[in-house]
Amino acid sequence: MTPKTDQRPQLPVREEDLARVLGSVVGAPIRTIRTTPLGASSRETPWRVDLETAEDSTTVLARFGKSCSRTEVLALEAVKEHPLPAPVVLHWDPDGAELGTPLFVSTFVEGDPLLEAMKANEPWADALYIETVCALQSVAEDDLPPGVAAQLDGSDSALTVLEEAYAGFAKPNPLAEAAYRRLKETQPEFPIDRFSNGDLWPENLLVRGQRLVGIIDWQHAGFGDPIYEFLLPFFLVPELRDRGIEEAYCQRMGFDPRLLHWYHGLEFFDSLRWVLKLGEPYMIHTAESLQRDLATWSEGSASG
Repeated sequence: MTPKTDQRPQLPVREEDLARVLGSVVGAPIRTIRTTPLGASSRETPWRVDLETAEDSTTVLARFGKSCSRTEVLALEAVKEHPLPAPVVLHWDPDGAELGTPLFVSTFVEGDPLLEAMKANEPWADALYIETVCALQSVAEDDLPPGVAAQLDGSDSALTVLEEAYAGFAKPNPLAEAAYRRLKETQPEFPIDRFSNGDLWPENLLVRGQRLVGIIDWQHAGFGDPIYEFLLPFFLVPELRDRGIEEAYCQRMGFDPRLLHWYHGLEFFDSLRWVLKLGEPYMIHTAESLQRDLATWSEGSASG
């Protein structure tokens, strides 16, 4: 029998070196340091770092290497004057001058992911999700420091997603050809781009006692298509569907809920492209299920 190996990610720097740098961040020598990876093992893994000095203890979040994002730093600095609860940037060494690898340090937000309460069909959680997304998407370019909006990554427009997905299908693919024609024929007037943290996944909204305490993961913050970004959780988590959350969001933002049908078709179309290209499922979606969904959508769109 092959012995099991420790799958725990390895800290990419020596703890004593990290303690030295963080000591300068908190303004006191570090007596003890404990590092804990957050999530599955990967180069993108963020780390919880618990620190103790002679006088106090604190917890920070650290990212290393390529997971350090200039966009995240810009976005968090830009929104710190807004009433959106978000981590505070404590340290940023993009060139790796101190540890030999880029380092990003922020405050650590203690809280439970909102996703679990939403999956449990808690009405307060659904309402809080809509409220938070609408608050994010109500931030205008003029609300940010001059020039910041142009430096943020943001997300692709729905039209860009459509055209790139179509170009990515191996030809011929009759289903993709037919769906592309229907998407082009029924293409709506798109809403103006809106601001967000770039990942409106409910696990990135942290709560304590039904109160939002933090919005995390700002690596892809910027302006993009608001409806397309909003719909991702409902595409991937069946428990969230058919509860009126999507429609309530559209009404709150002043969007026609009938737009949802077109965006659902775009989700099927783009996801099928990736599943066929990579040869593996996209969470709950397989090539077979996506082909069925896309065919059903095309038929419904044609009859509508």
